[in-house]
Amino acid sequence: MEISSFEHDLIGLEKFAKKLEAFIKVERRFVPDSLVLSLNAPFGTGKTTFFKMWADRLENEDDSKSFVVDVNAWNDDYCGDPLVSLIFEIIESLERNNQDATSIKEAAKDIGWFVTGIGSQLVNKFTGIDPVAAGELAEKKGAQRKSTSGSMFEIFQQKKQSLQSLKESIRTFVQENETNFLVFVDELDRCRPDYAISYLETIKHVFDIQGITFILAVDRKQLECSAKAAFGVDLNFPEYYRKFIHREISLPQPTRDSYKRFSAEYVHYYLSREDERKCFMKLEDSRINNIVELISALELTPRQVQEVFRILGHSFETDSEKEGSLLWCIGVGTILMAALKLGNPSIYESLGKRKLKIVEAVEFIKSLHLAFDEWWFTLIYTGGGLIKEETEGKDITAIYLEGGFVDEGQEVEIASHISQWNSGWGRSFNSRFKQIYKQIEEVTSWN
Repeated sequence: MEISSFEHDLIGLEKFAKKLEAFIKVERRFVPDSLVLSLNAPFGTGKTTFFKMWADRLENEDDSKSFVVDVNAWNDDYCGDPLVSLIFEIIESLERNNQDATSIKEAAKDIGWFVTGIGSQLVNKFTGIDPVAAGELAEKKGAQRKSTSGSMFEIFQQKKQSLQSLKESIRTFVQENETNFLVFVDELDRCRPDYAISYLETIKHVFDIQGITFILAVDRKQLECSAKAAFGVDLNFPEYYRKFIHREISLPQPTRDSYKRFSAEYVHYYLSREDERKCFMKLEDSRINNIVELISALELTPRQVQEVFRILGHSFETDSEKEGSLLWCIGVGTILMAALKLGNPSIYESLGKRKLKIVEAVEFIKSLHLAFDEWWFTLIYTGGGLIKEETEGKDITAIYLEGGFVDEGQEVEIASHISQWNSGWGRSFNSRFKQIYKQIEEVTSWN
């Protein structure tokens, strides 16, 4: 589902956006060139969605004097030159907002050298600049400057002067309009290492214009891998990266309330839609709470949460006659397995193939800090998720004693308690996790 404004924000990031705006408003006055911020978060945590929502807020606020250029660096990776990408996006954003981009276009035409190695038709399509004509113009201007020898020094001078002209045209726009000029650069960490590094260099050396703020949305660890691929594993990345950026900021992680909003929205979007999809599991509060508890305990990213609900949507899909009639243990077991598929694949595999040891199950459950450890252990045990050698023919009390849920010498009546769980699983309760595993694998592999 597409979210493009804070009106439909499920994570609650508008407050964070306002805080960033206040910081930029002050900080950009204290840097001599462009202000560069690094917005750090792993893949799938919502950086792209945050950019969309933030841009919408800035562009639609009555008192905002912000001008936003939105760049997806990965989309333009194949172009080979970040300068092409950035100039094109600036020109397109200006024209889309009914701003005069003539001076910047003209300045760009005078640096025909920047499109070296790129096909003429491709560049013309993306920038509106004919590289051949641009090259001819650069050559003509070179002749006008009495460049008779064509020496390397003179060519360098022409390039430098042309680039300075481009920078001045952009600087003039920023100063004359007194605008908060923001450039959102997304997906930089997904680019080829050489292109990612070239992008940073271009921002540093070409767009060092006071009044412009760059916000780079990156997975810092991935960007570090790209830098080390380019310069060697011994690179001191924190010091290297500090050459390009002024401040590193982390995108806030979803809170439990955020996961509740996700679940409330996605239950109706993926699991049950009128006249489109019926849900085999009964959508009662206790089941929704199970989902919230697991996805928050596993700290799933927003993208992973979406995938969990997609899996559940296909797994629970049924017709009107069977709607809401699924045995409750099978429903909870499927929720658990779908969450583990994304959040802990090794436990997912062990449960599905009945290779999970008692001590492993207990350690995993306790690591999640769930509300009722014994409840989740009983679900795993009664659904046939524990290794056979540790459970078959073994006294139930001994199993709970090994799991740490019963004290030595304590007499506990749990047989009747277990029988209630078995009825919640149905007749094939000893192999339910194996069945759920098979179903989820079929759903996710389209078999």
